[in-house]
Amino acid sequence: MPGNDPSGAGSGSGQRPASARKRGSKPPFDRERFIFKLLAVVIITQLSLYTVATGVCGNVAYSQRQKVVEVCPRVLDQVTSAFDATLKLLIALLGGAALTQNGR
Repeated sequence: MPGNDPSGAGSGSGQRPASARKRGSKPPFDRERFIFKLLAVVIITQLSLYTVATGVCGNVAYSQRQKVVEVCPRVLDQVTSAFDATLKLLIALLGGAALTQNGR
């Protein structure tokens, strides 16, 4: 029967246009995935900046025949503390995500 189509694909006058159906089927915003992607961008940016800074300090130290610690005394400490903080943050976020998944 043409009037009993439950999928709504018929040519009746009360149907929504195709663009409205596509808009309505959009998945909900995944906040956790967004935060993890944003965190990945921040970590990659931070890693890139520290890599460039360490490389510049290494080149300057090599050209002046000095140790990296003498040219840039706190760079290595800052890199170490930044990676420690990043690892702690990732572990905390992954632990929190595991706890919320078990509670669902």
